[in-house]
Amino acid sequence: MILLISVSVFLTLSAIVLLVYQLATAQQRQVAARLEQVARGEQTVSAKTSSYQEEEPTGIRRLLRSFGRYLESPRWDLSLEMRMLRAGLPLRSGEFIVLCFASATLLAMLFLLLGGGQLFAGVTGAIAGFSFPFILVNMKTAKRMKAFNSQLGDALILIANSLRTGYSFMQASDMVAQEMRPPISSEFARAVKEMNLGVTIEDALGNLGKRINSEDLDLVLTAVLIQRQVGGNLSEVLDNIARTIRERVRIRGEIRTLTAQGRISGIIVSLLPVVLGLVIYLLNPEYVKLLFVHPFGKIMLGVAGLGQVIGIIVIRRIVDIEV
Repeated sequence: MILLISVSVFLTLSAIVLLVYQLATAQQRQVAARLEQVARGEQTVSAKTSSYQEEEPTGIRRLLRSFGRYLESPRWDLSLEMRMLRAGLPLRSGEFIVLCFASATLLAMLFLLLGGGQLFAGVTGAIAGFSFPFILVNMKTAKRMKAFNSQLGDALILIANSLRTGYSFMQASDMVAQEMRPPISSEFARAVKEMNLGVTIEDALGNLGKRINSEDLDLVLTAVLIQRQVGGNLSEVLDNIARTIRERVRIRGEIRTLTAQGRISGIIVSLLPVVLGLVIYLLNPEYVKLLFVHPFGKIMLGVAGLGQVIGIIVIRRIVDIEV
């Protein structure tokens, strides 16, 4: 039984690692293809090469999509697709659900192995494994939004200068898609492609705001939409907003520097029990297995986990200062 669980854990982990590798290299292949098109002189103002062209999946990704088709549902498709867009992951909702089930199966088998075959350990591992991909997506989304906000000031300066030279707003947005790096270039390229396909500027910018969900971008989009209705000097407005955004980015950097000690302390305090438990398990497995088998051990694990979650939330609230 232990050998079967170990083999299953190894196979599931190998499949997940291969899938993560394919997803990590997907963006690199996209950038390489775009550079090759530019070298052949195929890049045009219409953002033809800036739009994302999905490749036919192969290998593990193809198998994942085959299973994912049976799990797609209108009830959660829209929400999950929006999450994938915000995180910049080329995954469909069904594929992501399959990945969640694979992670749940992996951790359930691992917890069963560590807990001596106890049902409680398996259920705990399944819940943790199913939640783990969502946590990773949220982390990647936060990282992508941070990168987008840091690029937004430079993008506004580029748009304002393009407007002064006589470009239209769509052409200025296409300049951002061509000249800047992801994630802001890919998002503006998607917006420009929507405009070229007949979507109004208002709707395209609204879709951009839904995908990004940034307060700074909302301020920019509001200013652009108001200017299109009442008129005015848009380049001057964008310059003022760019200065405001750059100042906010600078203040956020100072705050992160001042709260670095608190954040590092929270990470150490959160990881210390887990690392210590793994070390003790390597030294004396029977001593740790008692926590997963004995009723009092299960209660202690539950209370410890709840305390960890509360501590992480409190520390994050302390160091999270709004600007």
